[in-house]
Amino acid sequence: MDYRTYEPHPDLESVINCYWTLEVPAADDSQKQRIIPDGTIEMAFILGDDIKRYTADGDFIIQPRAMVLGQTIEPFYIEPTGYVSTFAIRFYPYGFANLITVPISTLANKETPIEELFGEEVAGQLTQAIIDAPDIEKRIEIIELFLLKKLSEQSTVDSIVRTTIDTLLSTKGNASISSILKEDLSKRRQLERKFVKQIGISPK
Repeated sequence: MDYRTYEPHPDLESVINCYWTLEVPAADDSQKQRIIPDGTIEMAFILGDDIKRYTADGDFIIQPRAMVLGQTIEPFYIEPTGYVSTFAIRFYPYGFANLITVPISTLANKETPIEELFGEEVAGQLTQAIIDAPDIEKRIEIIELFLLKKLSEQSTVDSIVRTTIDTLLSTKGNASISSILKEDLSKRRQLERKFVKQIGISPK
């Protein structure tokens, strides 16, 4: 297995945690892998063979070749069908909301094909460029040009959401929402509404 991470451009580091790649040779005895929720949203391009994602009732779906994996609440299992080669962008919780016009809550607990978010033509061109890129450096260049353009079209994330997330992350989730907002109930209700709109789940 070859797993690597890469730092984003400084203009994107406030919304992107990292880029990552994963390569795993095909194996006759491939097994399910448990994926643990980590509070991030990822855009992934599957460049190798298909990957199964198991559903709650034990069935499976084939993950889209270019997708966004939204906020997940429960662990889930995936299983490669052969050679694994993936390129992905790991967004901070507040980051991806700036790139799309649909409510971020609609992405929760599922994979969404990127053509549903950016349109078939744009998504198709982006996906093909990623596939045709000769190396990871070129793939990062392509995705960064795309993301910087998208960010220039959207307003920045609301400061109350960003500030609260920073506090939650710095305290590893131990700070209560009431303490962050100094017991101001009106701000708490506002914050909860903005979290659901921009992140897809409640603050905690």
